[in-house]
Amino acid sequence: MRAKLVAANWKMNGSFALIGKMIDALAANLGDTPCQVVICPPHVLLSSLKKAVEGTRIEVGAQNVHCELSGAFTGETSVTLLKEFGVQWCIVGHSERRMLFEESDEFIRRKTRTLLNHGIRPILCVGESLEQRNSGTHEDVVVAQLRKVFSGLSTEDQGRCVVAYEPIWAIGTGKTATPGQANSMHTLIRKEVESLANPGIAENFQILYGGSVNVENTKSLLSMSEIDGALVGGASLKTEDFSQIVAAEI
Repeated sequence: MRAKLVAANWKMNGSFALIGKMIDALAANLGDTPCQVVICPPHVLLSSLKKAVEGTRIEVGAQNVHCELSGAFTGETSVTLLKEFGVQWCIVGHSERRMLFEESDEFIRRKTRTLLNHGIRPILCVGESLEQRNSGTHEDVVVAQLRKVFSGLSTEDQGRCVVAYEPIWAIGTGKTATPGQANSMHTLIRKEVESLANPGIAENFQILYGGSVNVENTKSLLSMSEIDGALVGGASLKTEDFSQIVAAEI
């Protein structure tokens, strides 16, 4: 059985004070669940988070990385600095990066390879717009995003990735894909991983759902056969809500 993974994406939110409050809230529930927990705060909070989670099972993730190791890229962060911060995970391909910062599939592929080369596990976000879903091209869009990033990766590296399916129309809107819609897309993603890698990798491959995940819908989503966890946005900033999501008995 695949382990459940819940990752918090704080986006451009959070504070030093929230780190302490969140760790305290999670502490009461972590002992009762085997769930993997990752927190991805803004980069300026990474060092403080790393110190705060020492001695716990909570792992540290980043929200972004540049594909180059150094250079004249003002405002960017290198993978070598993330390693110094003790980062174990990094989100790549989030729709906000694709749309607001015009990140291409090729750039996302290069960032993924850089992370893998330095021992940091990527959480690759894929997902379609409402227009693409309504036009019936949503499956083609997600498969193309996955294929572009996985192309050229070894089978071992493919297995070290995690995919988060985040329909763009459900991110921050309060709308959520139905459990059936989400599970159907997760099934497609797993079949594609099997084709790109092998059945063994696909069977153990973790696929998360993201998009307005909250306390009310967590159990129904994570009870589906192909959904292995969640990438949580707004609810991950609320200490009690996120703690309950992590502790949800599935």
